[in-house]
Amino acid sequence: MIEDIFKNMSFFKNFLSSINDGGRIFSYLIVSKDAYSANTVAKLMAQALLCHNMCGTCENCKKVLVNSHPDVKLFPEKDRLVVEDSKKIVDESYAKPIMADKKVIIIKNIEDATEEAQNKLLKSLEEPNQNVYYLLTSSFEEKILPTIKSRCFKVEIPFINSAEILPLLKGQNKELAIAIGNGFLAKTIELDKNEQLVDITHLAVSLITELNSSKQAVVWSKRLLEQKQNFQLILEIFGLILEDALSLKINKQANIHLNSLFKEIQFIARDFSIKCLTGLAGLIIDVMKELTYNVNLSLVVDNFIMNILEVKYLCK
Repeated sequence: MIEDIFKNMSFFKNFLSSINDGGRIFSYLIVSKDAYSANTVAKLMAQALLCHNMCGTCENCKKVLVNSHPDVKLFPEKDRLVVEDSKKIVDESYAKPIMADKKVIIIKNIEDATEEAQNKLLKSLEEPNQNVYYLLTSSFEEKILPTIKSRCFKVEIPFINSAEILPLLKGQNKELAIAIGNGFLAKTIELDKNEQLVDITHLAVSLITELNSSKQAVVWSKRLLEQKQNFQLILEIFGLILEDALSLKINKQANIHLNSLFKEIQFIARDFSIKCLTGLAGLIIDVMKELTYNVNLSLVVDNFIMNILEVKYLCK
């Protein structure tokens, strides 16, 4: 079970020790680049706060695990936390627990909250009402107001190693999913479910090895746009291939991410210069910026293809 992995980690054992010893921390910021992991841990922490033994059989445990406990409140109510949500949180903090001896307020993805919504929570986080606990989750803590972070005890979830993730996967390309997932649990599970993963990976390889002429641009643009729902994944694999090729270029015995593509990466390392590999890798940052700014995808793809050709031409 995914939950068992987290419960056996040192950060969670420290949390359990703290609350069992009557710790006085009431506001926690749970941080992981994998939002799924952060939100899963928040639920486990809520369960531990309401049942120190985490027995799984009492009414508190049962209701927390199915998201129906009256004393565990989840926010935001829609996509992101806004001022109205924060007002409800403040009001909720004054209401007495209904079933347990504590109230837990979980605020998911606090980094997406508006600045006004975050500011509205400051006093509640710093001076919480009796027996009210706040569990904030984030996958991008750099976007959170410093005043919010300073009022919370940070719980950082470490990456999960491949040996622990492997038993959770059921697809045909487990090793590839783990390599691309890079320790992110939810991401790895989603990759494992993606039946196109091998085809997408080979597309990224071909983009490096086979795109050599502007005459191919239209065909390649079509191929990438047909995979528009996977375009960011293609970019990520493209970057991993180049990173592995650079590692082999510098050190023949280097460990690489994508072991299943070792022959292809060897070929790329042999046939492309360090200048070319780093130039191609640098294109990814520009593409990601364009995607962030909601630039038309067709235009982004066309620019990406032409920039690949330009880097290859300049490195001949």
